[in-house]
Amino acid sequence: MKDPIFQRLLQLHPKFSDLSLGRINQLLKKIGFNEKKIPKVIHIAGTNGKGSTAAILKSILNRHGFTTHVYTTPHLVNFNERIQLNSKNISHKKLLEYLRYCEKKNNGKLITFFEITTAAAFKAFQDHKADFLILEVGLGGRFDATNILKLPKFAAVTPISLDHQDFLGNSLNKIAFEKLGILNKKSINFINKQKPSVMKFIHSELQRRSLKAEFFGENWKVKSNNYLSNNIKIDLSHLSLQGKHQKTNAGLAIHLAKNILENKFDILLTQKALAHCQWPGRMQSITNGLFFQKLKNFKDITLDGFHNIDGMNTLIQNLPVHRKILICSFLNNKKYTQMLTKLSEYFQKIIVVQMNEENSITKKDLPTNLKLIFCPSLQSSVKTINQYSNSQTSIYFGGSLYFIGEFLKLNQSK
Repeated sequence: MKDPIFQRLLQLHPKFSDLSLGRINQLLKKIGFNEKKIPKVIHIAGTNGKGSTAAILKSILNRHGFTTHVYTTPHLVNFNERIQLNSKNISHKKLLEYLRYCEKKNNGKLITFFEITTAAAFKAFQDHKADFLILEVGLGGRFDATNILKLPKFAAVTPISLDHQDFLGNSLNKIAFEKLGILNKKSINFINKQKPSVMKFIHSELQRRSLKAEFFGENWKVKSNNYLSNNIKIDLSHLSLQGKHQKTNAGLAIHLAKNILENKFDILLTQKALAHCQWPGRMQSITNGLFFQKLKNFKDITLDGFHNIDGMNTLIQNLPVHRKILICSFLNNKKYTQMLTKLSEYFQKIIVVQMNEENSITKKDLPTNLKLIFCPSLQSSVKTINQYSNSQTSIYFGGSLYFIGEFLKLNQSK
């Protein structure tokens, strides 16, 4: 985000975030946004698995010959990743063109960075034709900037857990209430696998609001490496995304595609799409780049953006039994002490890195009761990793998505 416009847009609103739809609605009117001109929307909310579900669904729809726009956050390396036009990242030239247009129309009014960039994305989606728009919620759902659409849509809720409690509430029910805000009387709704208490709340909330939905476990299942629904069986064993949890995400994406495409849905095309799906930074195997060259001894390298408790638990469930070390970093407003305490039970060594990010944890934040190694930068961690790894060591880089982006950017350098 080197262009000066990003700094200007960040300064249009204080650092704190007050979730609201008023500001973006006003700006959308000023830029002439017309919802009827954007493609059919698939709106995805939830705590974990939003991006993976979107990536798998995109792959399935594209494999069936349909074009897709995609809106997702956050980006890992370049801001352009957030806005995909016909499944390709928006060009730098077009991105700046839409951002400047929205900046001019906003005329210095109070608006958050996410709101004004979402407005720019909607304008881009309006100006470019596609069959579908896969729209990922930024934060929460009810008052998220993406939740301004009035026309019928498909709406999906991925697994819900504790995250962003300072904005969404400190209980699972409060967070679920906010996420369910994307569902309405005109939406066709799908609820993925949830904790039993969350699923109970969702059922009661939908009943209270007189809304219908299809549910994991009732309308579709993922069992023994297969998606199962209404006599349809799809093999998930060749899914390109690693980790057991991705089978659950794939189940939701398949069920969405089956309902979206109806009689055009093809099992063989879907299985091909699963095998070729890409979603960086989530249980991603690293097989080339700077770190692959600089690290001397290892069995394998994996990159995973587990940025909350449930994400960490998912990582733990997928760990190998042999020797492994973790290089990680977190934002200082996350439950990093809780995560580091549990992770220390599964890794022989944990190296904590300070990110190039103002809210990164630092050496003084580390819990003193744990045997942690601190490195002031990701680059400086290479020497330390080499001290503790051997040919049988699995090396994991993980934690904050900001850290994942920093790794990917550095790994691309020479």
